[in-house]
Amino acid sequence: MSATGDENTTVTTAPHQYDIDWDRREPVSFAVQAALGELEDCSPTDLAPLADYVDPDALEAFFSGPPAEVATRSLTFDYEGYTIHVDGSGQVRID
Repeated sequence: MSATGDENTTVTTAPHQYDIDWDRREPVSFAVQAALGELEDCSPTDLAPLADYVDPDALEAFFSGPPAEVATRSLTFDYEGYTIHVDGSGQVRID
């Protein structure tokens, strides 16, 4: 992602990444909110409810099942003005 201020200034930022701990059975919805809270330097509870943007139960169901199947899945949605990418390898990327 990059942003341009005036004609002489360009700021480029790398996407923020967060890893889901599948071994601890960390809920995907928690990982998304934790990642955004980390990026925004706030508590996940300070963010708008995830349910206002995506159904948390559907998110959990989408990333449940046999590990080989889950690894092939990915989902992208908007949340709090960011684009959230979640993939079955356990990565949450925020653009």
